[in-house]
Amino acid sequence: MKFFVIFHSNNNIIHYITYNYIVGINIRKPMNRIFTIFLIIGFYSCGEKQNSEKETEIVTTEKTVSKLKDFGLLQDFDKNKAEFGTDTFELNDHSADGGELTVFHDKNFDYIVLDFWLYGETGKLNYTYWTEKNENMDFIFVKQLKYDYDKPYYMEGYKTDSIIHYLSYSDSETKLFDINKAEIAESEQIEKAKSELESFFRDVTKGIEIIK
Repeated sequence: MKFFVIFHSNNNIIHYITYNYIVGINIRKPMNRIFTIFLIIGFYSCGEKQNSEKETEIVTTEKTVSKLKDFGLLQDFDKNKAEFGTDTFELNDHSADGGELTVFHDKNFDYIVLDFWLYGETGKLNYTYWTEKNENMDFIFVKQLKYDYDKPYYMEGYKTDSIIHYLSYSDSETKLFDINKAEIAESEQIEKAKSELESFFRDVTKGIEIIK
């Protein structure tokens, strides 16, 4: 800033210089305050945006998990199986050679999985149930795998045949699928599989306390 000294008095000169210095300070202080306010607003806006993005991401993830059904559930479980806790129960009164039930559960997943194995002289079965976490443990999806032997397994040269069916409870009507995931429309076959799998579940889990 340029200025001219008009008065020759030391007091006047000092007064003039002091006046210009004070004016400069008074101009800069409001500018600094305004700049600081803009910085605060900018940081606050960025923080709010990040929180909003995180909340959106959480909601999206929860919705994705809750929408899983049928073969999507099967794939999701296979992918995340290692994350589940397990409880194992011996099943000694339901087949000639016994069996076991493994229950898979985890707080971060909205379903539980019950995996049954029963062993007999002329075959074995593996029924896997995906259920809700509610009190009734409503079925969502079931995989039915049966192994049939043409003669007792302790006889040399026995042969094995396997059958796989899938039962879906995701829609208002129960649906049955074959090994190739093709829907089976025959109502009698659907009802037979449904009755067998539901009766099996009730009988084998009776008296077992299942952690959800």
